[in-house]
Amino acid sequence: MTNEANSLSIVCGTYNRRDQLERLVNSVIRETRIPYHLYITDAGSTDGTVEYLRSVTSDRIHPVFVGKRLGQARAYNDVFMRVKTPYVCWVSDDNEIVDQGLDKAVEILKRERRIGMVGLKVRDMIGPFVKAPYIGGVSSIGILNVNQGVLPTEVLHALGGFSEDFRDYGIDPDLTAKVLFLGFDVVYTRDVAIHHFRNWSEDKESPEYKTLQEKHDRFRKLYEETYQPYSQSSWLWSKKKQIWEWARGRFASKLDLNVNSEKPVFGNLPRDYYNTVMAKHISLADPLFSFGKPYHLRQRYRGKRPPVQLI
Repeated sequence: MTNEANSLSIVCGTYNRRDQLERLVNSVIRETRIPYHLYITDAGSTDGTVEYLRSVTSDRIHPVFVGKRLGQARAYNDVFMRVKTPYVCWVSDDNEIVDQGLDKAVEILKRERRIGMVGLKVRDMIGPFVKAPYIGGVSSIGILNVNQGVLPTEVLHALGGFSEDFRDYGIDPDLTAKVLFLGFDVVYTRDVAIHHFRNWSEDKESPEYKTLQEKHDRFRKLYEETYQPYSQSSWLWSKKKQIWEWARGRFASKLDLNVNSEKPVFGNLPRDYYNTVMAKHISLADPLFSFGKPYHLRQRYRGKRPPVQLI
């Protein structure tokens, strides 16, 4: 495995999504200029994925034929702990890399060692969130979650990868929290770096939808039980949210502050401002501090550290 100064290991898990996986692989090849290795761990696909992966195997594309479903956390971790490139990221098989997003993320990490994770800004192309300029929710303890991200490999190794207690859902919000609690900053790419072709079941009565909701409920409960003790009440956080509501009411007739609007307001999207005020660890001055930079929405945690075993 290579160890070039700016090389990147890209890790993806897949199971019976050949068409989507091909789109991801083609986008990595098309959009990534830095040296990279793409590791694709397959959980025993029967739709032609295995044959496809064998056909594209190269010095850059490395299939990992696991042959069974281990859960996302375990499948990613088995590869994470082996990579030796300076940087590593995780993507999903329903992603498409756009606008050389991985290159930009690595460049951010190279320039600022205090940044421990670059969130790749994701835009949904299918499903109920297609109107949003990008996705990414603020957790119950005020952390703007990263859905897909790039990290220095040494940071990921220090954290032990994804928490296998979460298995499939909640692994990325959990990792976002751990990077912050370790003392590193977390930022978002300014531009969208990934198009997400979400496999979405809109039938709320379907067994698949109900099972998914049960998993999400389990994740939220585990997340809050783990991190709520380290989310102290904050007068400033409450005041920030009040300011947002005041601004929406005060300037509604002059400015479009709909969070899904794609019309910039003073150089930033309304969703950028919304995330700035709703996320506990983003400064209100972030639009100024990040002006002209390839990243923004910088989170800095300065509170009580969790015990070592949590991170």
